[in-house]
Amino acid sequence: MKIIKFVLGCILVVTHFGCRDMYKPTIISSAESYLVVEGVLNAGSGPTSIKLSRTFKLDDTARLQNELNAQVVVEGKDNSTHQLTTNGDGIYTSPNLNLLVNTEYRLRITTVNGKEYQSDYVVAKKTPPIDSLEFRQNEKGVQIYVNTHDDSNNTRYYRWDYDDTWEIWSYYYAAYIYDNGWVRPRTSAEDVFTCWKYGKSNSIILGSSARLQSDNIYRAPVDFIANDNEKLAVRYSILLRQYALDKKGYEFYEMMKKNTEGLGSVFDPQPSEIRGNIHCTSDPRELVIGYISAVTIEEKRFFIAESQLQDWRFRQECSDLDIRNNRDSILLAHQQNLSFYNAVLVQTPGGIDTPYFKASRLGCVECPARGGSTIRPSYW
Repeated sequence: MKIIKFVLGCILVVTHFGCRDMYKPTIISSAESYLVVEGVLNAGSGPTSIKLSRTFKLDDTARLQNELNAQVVVEGKDNSTHQLTTNGDGIYTSPNLNLLVNTEYRLRITTVNGKEYQSDYVVAKKTPPIDSLEFRQNEKGVQIYVNTHDDSNNTRYYRWDYDDTWEIWSYYYAAYIYDNGWVRPRTSAEDVFTCWKYGKSNSIILGSSARLQSDNIYRAPVDFIANDNEKLAVRYSILLRQYALDKKGYEFYEMMKKNTEGLGSVFDPQPSEIRGNIHCTSDPRELVIGYISAVTIEEKRFFIAESQLQDWRFRQECSDLDIRNNRDSILLAHQQNLSFYNAVLVQTPGGIDTPYFKASRLGCVECPARGGSTIRPSYW
């Protein structure tokens, strides 16, 4: 019996590594372009944003195609209608829909080619507040968690996304600046030592208490920051948003998560056709990708400072050069993307002090060169 298992194992290995033909799913050659609907109907006070775009072939070099100039309307079973507006970027917004919790709503879309799409009616749900966020550090980095609960046991299914902000510092403090062929002292308005950078979640974050007796989410993982990441080198902030889901919505996002994040090997879940609750009423056979829900949105901001961590390992590799204080040397250094940060006097063998400027790579001296903004956020 063991021999049979061994032979079968060998056959599987040979089969797995012997087949070198490239696999191209049939969807690659499909010329169909399907409507993608992203967003949530905000049932609380605050803006609603719906993004419309089109799919494209996996082997197509074209960029994401936004669906422009569509008519997007939110319809309620209470006979209310709310028109969304657009700036021509595929994003349709309303400053406040004034939806009523426990009332049913749907989204209706009419594209410029006359096709009509509509979502199923969904009940506007109230999302419970976020109880807290916390973090745990290990040798690989920092894991951020969320805690929440619903005393009424009516939520059970949750989704989160976030925006994050982090402060960065330059390796060298730049007291000088290149200006029209020469180097001069910087003014306070020209300071480039401190910057802030911004990001957002790029994965689907879900949680469920459906198998628990109480509707309690404890330490649901939100994001992991690796130990060499600049995000935690000074100070970090995450603004987490929480959405209540119904069971069908949770299953939709769970399938999306499996299809987009779990395709690393033949043992991972294979791609499945993703159908949400939006349909093309002009052509029922047409696939539409998206799921519309109507919920209040809960938010909580959380900060982590580098001083709260142990041995955070982000390091910049920066060296400097002495640049002689003459126009030709200064111009050459500037053309080589070096930035001046200090002035020194260097004693020559003849005993004469010669003025030099210290310079380093742009990203070591000026934090905007690392993608940051020198404008301090209002919440910082």
